[in-house]
Amino acid sequence: MRSLQSRPPAPGADNQQRLGAALLGRLRPLAADLAPARQKPGLFSHAPQLFSYCCFRAERIARVRVPEPLIGVILRGEKEFWSGEDSRRYGPGTVFVFPAGPAFDVVNRPEARSGLYESLLVAPPRELCRDAGAPPPLAKAATLDLRVELGEELVEALAHAALGLRPSALAGELRLRRLAEVLLLLRDDPAARPLFAVSLGERVAWIIRSAPDHPWTAGEIGQRLHMGCSTLRRKLAVEGTPLREILAGVRMDLARRLLVSGDGNVSDAASAAGYASRSHFARRYRSVHGLTPRQHRAG
Repeated sequence: MRSLQSRPPAPGADNQQRLGAALLGRLRPLAADLAPARQKPGLFSHAPQLFSYCCFRAERIARVRVPEPLIGVILRGEKEFWSGEDSRRYGPGTVFVFPAGPAFDVVNRPEARSGLYESLLVAPPRELCRDAGAPPPLAKAATLDLRVELGEELVEALAHAALGLRPSALAGELRLRRLAEVLLLLRDDPAARPLFAVSLGERVAWIIRSAPDHPWTAGEIGQRLHMGCSTLRRKLAVEGTPLREILAGVRMDLARRLLVSGDGNVSDAASAAGYASRSHFARRYRSVHGLTPRQHRAG
């Protein structure tokens, strides 16, 4: 698989690092309180909505799938998500949302100093997510970036919620209120959309993203979503997101990241997007992005 990590820091990266460090300062003491869970690797449940995961050597877990979306915070080490040829790597202080349904390959790498990979995981009740309301429409196709953008209020809310979820820490009603505050702050973040109600088009995009170069058909995608081909096309038409546009959006987004990051040439991008013809790929690419593949690669 091809890593897509060689890219310049995004604007505001310094502020995100500062906020991530502040969050670590609040949550690592909590992890220390749960230290008995570190005696062996694996997933540990500390309360109905609070879990931790740790390991002591680098591990790769194939086809990880969760039944309900999770909010995760990396406390030590690094975590890498792979979906097809696309990947993202996150370090300590990163908050991410693990969507329910799609399968990812996951790599956990312990930090050198402590020899430990550790994360906290929060599973918000589904009814609480519904009560937070639907997220705003996406301006563009969803991507694999699962990282949530941090803000001062979100850091405080996450710290309070995690502390409140500890066994016997707070009454049930107050726990839910603290989780509800986190969800309200996350509702506008594109990476947090899997926590809330998502469109059929987004669910289709997740399926395509697992293998962008696969020759997907409406029948095959419909089967995975437990609906007929005609029903799938009709519902996507109602949403205003035809299957052809979703396919192009996912594939061209992957191709663009390959070209802009410098991790692949035009032929690599065409192959990753499932195009045997470079000329056909170039025409489709320009219709989606407004630039040719060569222009994007040149920066």
